[in-house]
Amino acid sequence: MKLKLTNLTLIVFIAVKSFSQENSIAITGIVSSENKTIGDVHVINLNNRYGTISNINGEFEILVKENDVLFFSSIQYQNLKITISKDHLKNKFLNIILVLLVNDLDEVFLHGLTGSLDLDSKNTPEDTIPKANFVFKLSDLKKKLPGDEFGYLSNVNAETFTNPLYLRGGGQGSAYNKQLEKERALKKELKKKKNFPYQLKKELGLDFFTNDLKILEEKIYNFISYCEYRDILEKYYANNVLEVIEILKEESTKYNKIEK
Repeated sequence: MKLKLTNLTLIVFIAVKSFSQENSIAITGIVSSENKTIGDVHVINLNNRYGTISNINGEFEILVKENDVLFFSSIQYQNLKITISKDHLKNKFLNIILVLLVNDLDEVFLHGLTGSLDLDSKNTPEDTIPKANFVFKLSDLKKKLPGDEFGYLSNVNAETFTNPLYLRGGGQGSAYNKQLEKERALKKELKKKKNFPYQLKKELGLDFFTNDLKILEEKIYNFISYCEYRDILEKYYANNVLEVIEILKEESTKYNKIEK
């Protein structure tokens, strides 16, 4: 009988918890102070204990429902609590403004000084703090540091490890979503390929293509696509611009013959 009651209590708790989560919605917001956005601000829902961190643009996203209390905290700013209202849920956006934290230090009085910098500097007591027993040499700058086990991740965003929307299992301490990481890497690569012709034309200049290579202005992007089999995209992003220029010069002769 006790076992049945325990199971029933557990089922009711899970049902209530699930119903509560289903009623929650994701809202976004921006944290700022004195007309500047603030990154790395901790945002915690004190009701469901979900948390996230604002990105470098001050943006964040978190699950909430009506009457939930959001707690904002950052070292340099005063803590702030916001109660979620119906208007917040309707707009699905929060504009959070934090107040800069000013620390007032106690007044310090110095005794035994004459006011003359020359005399007071001569009467400075001997430093009793032990000196460091190590030195740096210029050769130390060339030393190679140990590898970073997380080096394969560029610009790691702490939000992906704390925001339940980015974690499997609704943010219940699950593993980092590798699928999301792959999707972001793919989007980044596609964006780089899409922007490549525009960046290349901007860096080398219109005159280079029209005067030096004799490529018609309206054919420039088509010509760049024609040259991509020579791996100019990879060479360009590897900072081998001079090599890219030589390839473009070589291929322009063939391209112009084809176009004629």
